[in-house]
Amino acid sequence: MNAPQRVGRRAALAAAVTAVVLLPATSAAAHVSVDRVEPRDDGTSAVTFVFDHGCDGAPTDAVQVTMPEGVEALAAVAPDGWTVDVTPDQVRWAGEPVADGEVTELTVDVRMVGTAGQSFVFPAVQECTSGDSYDWADTDGSGAHPAPMLVATSSMLSAPPAPAAPPSVPMGPLVAALAVASVGAGVGGGWAASRHRRRL
Repeated sequence: MNAPQRVGRRAALAAAVTAVVLLPATSAAAHVSVDRVEPRDDGTSAVTFVFDHGCDGAPTDAVQVTMPEGVEALAAVAPDGWTVDVTPDQVRWAGEPVADGEVTELTVDVRMVGTAGQSFVFPAVQECTSGDSYDWADTDGSGAHPAPMLVATSSMLSAPPAPAAPPSVPMGPLVAALAVASVGAGVGGGWAASRHRRRL
């Protein structure tokens, strides 16, 4: 094989690899998805969701994301012109319509408890000005409406709360009570012995 042929084959191979790498990203852009997760030093993480389409061309005016078990929403950032309502179990963004094709990011601060390698699924509802909505809730990534999903790493996870310690018993009163009981037993024993001697 001569040099031009080798160069041609390398270029074709590089193009094929690039296509394979870009295919998941292109597919992910077709729905609401997890774009990135940024762990923090305090055991929390910022999870950013992204979408770039409306409902059959109609602009998006609200997105609601439900937290899975093991994930608690703490706070969220709203895009310009939008407001956000946060509860531990759910986050809802709403506001000025976002045109179809415009990339929009929605970031929420969360606390995740679980194990490294565990998948967390975030069902999402996208609402549009047309009155239509998309329910992104399929847990199978190949489904028609795949839910946003992430696989946790150890850096994303917060340590579970330590179990509550059993209530401690104050030692002072206990020692005092034992001392009184001991003294009482001694006095009682001495009194009984004294009575026995007097009878003799």
